[in-house]
Amino acid sequence: MKQSVNKNEVEALKKEGFNDELINKLFRKERSKVSFTVENTRQYAIKVLAVISNLEQNERKRVLLKAIEMNKQ
Repeated sequence: MKQSVNKNEVEALKKEGFNDELINKLFRKERSKVSFTVENTRQYAIKVLAVISNLEQNERKRVLLKAIEMNKQ
């Protein structure tokens, strides 16, 4: 099955009686799932730590524990 249509094809489908909602359902693009690599995970962890780097160790621990708790919800 064709995954996309161009403007001319949309106009032709409308002349045949298709509405925008039905055209979108029939030719909706599938979203690709993005998975994080180990390197992506490392880079994001460094970015997070850079933001909290000016905190004391016990403050960082409290902030990170709270983040973990919020992430579980």
